[in-house]
Amino acid sequence: MRLDRALREERARGTPLVVPYLMVDRSRRSSLGRVVRALQVAGAAGLELGFPFSDPIADGPLLESAHDRALHDGTQWTDLLAALRITSPVLPSAVMIYANPLVHRGLPESLGELARAGATGLIVPDLSFEESGPFRAAARSARLSLVLLAAPGMSLERLARVARASRGFLYLVSHYGTTGGVSRGSTVDLRPMVRAAHAAHPSLPVLVGFGVRDRGSAARALATGADGVIVGTALEEQLRSSSSSPAVERFLRPIASARAD
Repeated sequence: MRLDRALREERARGTPLVVPYLMVDRSRRSSLGRVVRALQVAGAAGLELGFPFSDPIADGPLLESAHDRALHDGTQWTDLLAALRITSPVLPSAVMIYANPLVHRGLPESLGELARAGATGLIVPDLSFEESGPFRAAARSARLSLVLLAAPGMSLERLARVARASRGFLYLVSHYGTTGGVSRGSTVDLRPMVRAAHAAHPSLPVLVGFGVRDRGSAARALATGADGVIVGTALEEQLRSSSSSPAVERFLRPIASARAD
């Protein structure tokens, strides 16, 4: 199923949307299918697959080290395509990838390859709204939903433009800084941003990412009116401890069952 359709259907049922993030790593390929099935059983609505990059400016220390590890393990573009063939039959999959590898390979060619491998969504964290035109056009041609990010400090007028242009869902960053923990003084009242996004694009789910790591943080994110959450750093921590199916299910189930405070 396509990512955009799956999220809309889950939202229509009143189910909070949970989208985990996994780094593509050649050394983890043998466990990928088992992990994704465990995430699906625990309540994940979709999946983000991260492609490693040498300068992941949006990522905190733990995910930055995951990029480094995957690159050290020799992870290449073909590993991303192989991962999509494993994950997309289980969970609708979006690829999170920095702009440089896509531009280097050529947008139409690279996005076409991703779509043929099973991707239905695309997230480019270092892509500005002003520079997104060619990416949006190439994504439409490849039938990929280009998910745009909304950041703290963005005016509500600009957020409305971003929400109207986004497809699949709107990725709402919860705090200033990088992925992982929230620093003192960095929290943001997301409620006006969520309301503005829903008003601008009512059919588009809004998912909160950065700093969601457990039931409590997921419930606080949902209390803003958001439709769901993205969890990455905490899942990477869990996989470093244990990637067994029971352990992964125990980790994600409380997040997937969270409700607004």
